[in-house]
Amino acid sequence: MANATFSNGHALLIGVGADLPVTVKDATALRDVLIDPTRAAYPPKQVELLTEAKATRQEILEAFDRLIEQVNQNPDATVIIYFSGHGGRIESLDGPPEYFLVPSGFNWNQRADTAISGLEFTEKIEAIKARKLVVLLDCCHAGGVPALKTPGTTFIKSPVPPTLLSSLESGSGRIVVASSHEDQYSYTGNPYSVFTACLLEALQGKASVNQDNYARILNVLSYLFDQVPKRTTDKQKPFVNKILDLSDNFPLCYYAGGELKLRVEVQSSEPVFRLNPLTASEDTLTKMKRERIQREISIAAQERKSVTEKIEVIVKALDIEDNALRVRSLKIQKERYEEELNQIQEKIEQLQTKMSLLT
Repeated sequence: MANATFSNGHALLIGVGADLPVTVKDATALRDVLIDPTRAAYPPKQVELLTEAKATRQEILEAFDRLIEQVNQNPDATVIIYFSGHGGRIESLDGPPEYFLVPSGFNWNQRADTAISGLEFTEKIEAIKARKLVVLLDCCHAGGVPALKTPGTTFIKSPVPPTLLSSLESGSGRIVVASSHEDQYSYTGNPYSVFTACLLEALQGKASVNQDNYARILNVLSYLFDQVPKRTTDKQKPFVNKILDLSDNFPLCYYAGGELKLRVEVQSSEPVFRLNPLTASEDTLTKMKRERIQREISIAAQERKSVTEKIEVIVKALDIEDNALRVRSLKIQKERYEEELNQIQEKIEQLQTKMSLLT
């Protein structure tokens, strides 16, 4: 049987290179999986790869414009945006933080013309009207960023520009996934970074639960949340903005080129070859719903654990902090995380109620 094409799949993949050659390997490997007709089966003309000298500010922004024009003509589009390189914020004594991604050709003295600000990146993402949009940021630790030239300034790795998170608060199929939390390294590997290696495996079927030939978003996220910490001894944990708001475990791609396996049925003495059915019995659908809810609960529980750990860190800091302004800031952070923790707990309880109704 001929392989199908995941015709609604679109992707923009960026691997900056420079001091991080693994980023080029990461982005290129992801491109190869996406356009492989026996794997994700995206149409090659709908996948754009920018690496090294092609991954400049100007080239990236122009590629976004091409993607926006292409995708906004297709209401059923599934879009993957992938960036592998440095990302973070500059904090200074005399101004608000500046968030930006570091493209190829970055120049500290001309960063307005060579970097991509968090606001610019957010505006491009907002202009993509696809209901199924996944932004993947494999932003490496800030150690390789060019030294800052202005006294009193510090570059701090930041997994996601805050403007991007706030802009995607609405919509049930538009999410951001970062390779790590702000206070963690994103580990490189051989030949790929840990996060991207796990992503490649997930998109090729290792995350699949029902073996329906689709790499589905919740299954992929669950695989990342499971495998990345395991491979880094819990030193790196992916971050996702709003997994609890996803209303559909939508497919990101095929994992075997759309090929449906054949089964053999024996009727009388003649074998009959049939395609595996695409429809499912009521029992099967109920089982799939239970599995999906259980995975959502599992992911939410990991988020709860992460937020709880952050609160514990703040409590310890409050015990030793004697600066009044810092104490006030820490208390505000603690209240915010406690509110987030309550929301996660409420969501878990709602999911558990749904689960009980299916049993």
